Amino acid sequence: MDWQEELVVAGSASGAIKLWDLDSAKVVRTLIGHKSTATALEFHPFGDFFASGSKDLTIKIWDIRRKGCIQTYQGHSGEIESLKITPDGRWIATASEKTVKIWGTFSFLKK
Repeated sequence: MDWQEELVVAGSASGAIKLWDLDSAKVVRTLIGHKSTATALEFHPFGDFFASGSKDLTIKIWDIRRKGCIQTYQGHSGEIESLKITPDGRWIATASEKTVKIWGTFSFLKK
């Protein structure tokens, strides 16, 4: 759920990610980018961004306003199983079948 509690994000086996509006209970946007199941998703605490992890071994940063992926990270050797953004919004921790990684992914918010 986003910080304003208006949107919910959900991943699918196809890799597509859907944004749902809570008030209308309808899909407002479908985002394509992952090549396999989107397994882990979380909204950034202070903005119109969220992160996703996938079985395709990538982490993506999405901008809801731009309606697309603005950054992709690679480095895991196994499928991404979980993802957590720190409360200050500066870091993401991701876990795969084999590794845990910390990413300084939200530096673009300062621009």
